Amino acid sequence: MVFAAKQQTWHLKDGQEWQQVGQEKDSGYMLAVSDAKQFVSTGKTGKAKDAFAKLKKDYPQLAGADFDAFVKAELLYSQRKYDKASDAYDKFTDDFPQSAFYQSALERQYQIGTAFLGGQKKRALGVISITAYDEGGAIMNKIADKAGDAPIAKNALQTLAQSSEKRGAYYDSYLVWSDISNRWPTGQVGQDALLGMARTLEKDYRGPKFDSKVLESSRSYYAEYQKRYEDKAAELEISQKLGKLDEELAEKELNVADYYARTGSFTAANIYYQRITEVWPSSVAAKSAEQKIPVIKKEQDKLLAQSMLKKKKFNWKGLFL
Repeated sequence: MVFAAKQQTWHLKDGQEWQQVGQEKDSGYMLAVSDAKQFVSTGKTGKAKDAFAKLKKDYPQLAGADFDAFVKAELLYSQRKYDKASDAYDKFTDDFPQSAFYQSALERQYQIGTAFLGGQKKRALGVISITAYDEGGAIMNKIADKAGDAPIAKNALQTLAQSSEKRGAYYDSYLVWSDISNRWPTGQVGQDALLGMARTLEKDYRGPKFDSKVLESSRSYYAEYQKRYEDKAAELEISQKLGKLDEELAEKELNVADYYARTGSFTAANIYYQRITEVWPSSVAAKSAEQKIPVIKKEQDKLLAQSMLKKKKFNWKGLFL
């Protein structure tokens, strides 16, 4: 049942507790709400249950299937049964999207998702404790899908991106930042997302022996960030960052060129060495490439000379014997 007449909503106070916005400041009501909030947060399930019952009895306009479903989830939360509580909140938000408690349920889920992403474990088979990073990520994505443009949607995805990056899941983090950028391309959120995409792809690069596409993309995002946010880019020394990435990209190309040189593919090697000197002329790799180009040229000339000699020695008459 919803307070349709008063258009009231519920939310968590100070990121921890729920309270109703717009409720008349009835001292008895406020006391009952305060008791319920305190007992849920401190894990005193029995007292929380009694407080909810009192609240329902004293304020019958609260009564309804949505209130009961919400209280069920709250009591599970108070018992620190986070995985079951999350399922209960999820069912509640699916069943009662117009409920006055809807926002409060999303915020509780946000707290659970944050706990899971922060390392909070869950019980598996009722016996062992295991990490719940995947569950935390699923919760945050559901919040973002259900909350639309609300601040909690942004917070959920940002928390997920930051958690993935902290755990070293850099490409996963990039995907979340990319999602954030697509949803909110402008403002502070869009600015943070652009930087997040650049940073996580840079971290995902594993060195010159591996594909450099992530590094190339990282550089393009940093360059775009510098273009859009000049002052902040200067503060973050993005120019120096771009220089560092250029060095790494040149080193990657040098690694490829050296491979072709070792395997006798001198034409291909020369193409890569030339490219390095043209695209990254001030890099360390360019200096190395400049020294190797004459050596490669000699090898190419040697092969050409050997080829010409073979043609001269070829016995055309023998083809007709």
